[in-house]
Amino acid sequence: MKDKYLAELKEQLLEFEASKEDIHDILDDYSGLYDDALDKGKTDEEIYNLLGNPREVAYDLIDTIKIKHHKNKRNKIVALMPFLATIAYMILGFGFDLWHPGWLVYLLIPISGIVLNTNAKNSIVALSPFISVIVFLFIGFRYDLWHPGWLIFFLIPVISIILHTSVKDMFVALSPFVAVIAFMILGTYYDLWNPGWLVFLIIPMLGLLHSKNIWKIIFSELAFIIAILFYLYMGYMQDAWGIGALGFILPITVSILFGDLTVSFFWDLPKGKNREKVIVLLSTIFISIAAFFALGFFLQGWAYAWQVFLLIPVVSILAFDKFRFTSISPFVAVVLFFSIGYFFNAFHLSWLAFLIIPMAGIIENA
Repeated sequence: MKDKYLAELKEQLLEFEASKEDIHDILDDYSGLYDDALDKGKTDEEIYNLLGNPREVAYDLIDTIKIKHHKNKRNKIVALMPFLATIAYMILGFGFDLWHPGWLVYLLIPISGIVLNTNAKNSIVALSPFISVIVFLFIGFRYDLWHPGWLIFFLIPVISIILHTSVKDMFVALSPFVAVIAFMILGTYYDLWNPGWLVFLIIPMLGLLHSKNIWKIIFSELAFIIAILFYLYMGYMQDAWGIGALGFILPITVSILFGDLTVSFFWDLPKGKNREKVIVLLSTIFISIAAFFALGFFLQGWAYAWQVFLLIPVVSILAFDKFRFTSISPFVAVVLFFSIGYFFNAFHLSWLAFLIIPMAGIIENA
C-alpha cells in the first residue's frame, strides 16, 4: 500500500512537471511519514486519510515548490546586485567620467531587495527614502536647489500616511507636512515668514472637523478665521502685529468654553511626584510661545523661531519618560538640519543630521 501511495504521488508530481530532485526529496519525506505512522499502529487507510489524496498533495506541494524556486531566483538577483552595481559604476566612471552621480547605482542594491521581497504597498513606502535622496541630489546638483529642495524628504512620511491612513484621518495627518512646505515656500521665495506661519493653523482647524459637536466646529472655526483676519488687518493696515496677535485669545477662549482646554494655576495642581514635572512642562509651553513671538517680532526671526516649539515634546519626554537619546534624536536632528542649512546655507550637507536617528537607535539597542 505504501509503494502504491508513493507511486501515485510520483505520477502526480511528474504530471505537474516537478524536477527530479524535488520529486526525490518529496518521496523521501512522505516515505518517512508513512513509516512513522505504521510504527504508531495506524492502518493503511488511516495513513492515506492522514497524508491526503496524492493528487491534492502534489497540487499543494507544487505551489510551495514554485514559491521556493521563485524566491531563490529573486534572492540570486539581490545577491548579484552589488557586483552588477559595481560593474555599472566602473563603466559610468571610466567610460563616461560619471563617477558622480554614477555612485547612485549602488542604491540598486537595497532597492532590488525591497522590490523583490516586499509587497507592493510596503515597497512603495520602503522605496520613498531612496527616491527622495535621488530627487534631492538631482535638483541640488542640477538646479542648485538644495534649499528648499530638502522638502522632498517629506515624501517619506507623506507616502506612508497616504497608504496606511483612512481618508477621514489622512488630511489631518498630512496637514503638518503641508503646513511646513507652504511655510518654507512663502518664506524662501516671498520673504513671508510672517504672516506665513499662519499656515500652521490648518492643523488644529482640520482637527476640529472631527468633532461630533457641530456648534463647537462652527464657533471654533469662526474664532480662528476672525483671529487670522484681525491679525492680518492690524499687521498690514496698522503695522501693529503684536496687537494683532492678541486676536488669538479668541480661539483659545472658545476652546476653554467647549472644554478642550482647562486652565489651572500652578498652586491648584494636585500634589505628587508629577507636580513638578507638570509645572516644568507648562512653563516650557509658555516660554516657547513667548520666545516664538519675541524672535519673530523683535529679531524678525520667523524663519527659524518655530524650532522653539520642539522644546515642548523634548521636555515632555525628559520629564515623564526614562531618558533615551533615541527618543529625542528626531528633534535634535531637525534642529541641526534646519539650523546648519539655514544659517550656513548648507542644506546639501545638513540633511546628514538625520543619520543621528538610526545611529542613536543602533547604539542604544545594540
